[in-house]
Amino acid sequence: MLLGTAGCTPSATTISWTPATRLIPVETVQGIVAENSDLNPQNSASNVLAWAVNGQTGRLVIFNFNSPGVCGAGGCLYAGYLFRKNVPPHRRVFATYLNENLPPNKPLLQVVSDPSETSDLPCLQVQQPSQNGIRQLFYCFNGRQYQLANSSLIELPNKMK
Repeated sequence: MLLGTAGCTPSATTISWTPATRLIPVETVQGIVAENSDLNPQNSASNVLAWAVNGQTGRLVIFNFNSPGVCGAGGCLYAGYLFRKNVPPHRRVFATYLNENLPPNKPLLQVVSDPSETSDLPCLQVQQPSQNGIRQLFYCFNGRQYQLANSSLIELPNKMK
């Protein structure tokens, strides 16, 4: 399933990060930290931030590990997990390194709605800095994982870069 930018409309949903342990059990956060990094799960779980959105299939929880231990030249690791009701275990459906150095009022992540509503989880719009402006990336859930559906470049005036 590939959607173009015409198939996705940004919703008013902007991401508000909260401590992950407020959304899911601390043991689950520790397991996700261990699965995605070499950080000490017991010490790092309280620093992990998360954001959740409900979909037809379950709940998508995106984790911001909020630690230099999972950052590199390409940015910091963000991982999304699908939590299905009464269907353990949770599974990773999104993982990428994102650069948070964006101009003011340019959100890193946004939920975008799919007008066809055939997808089990909402599409995501990711904005990333590029040499000539902002790169907008649209990721949509294909039933197994999020995949890049579209990418476009928004040129910014020199003073905003």
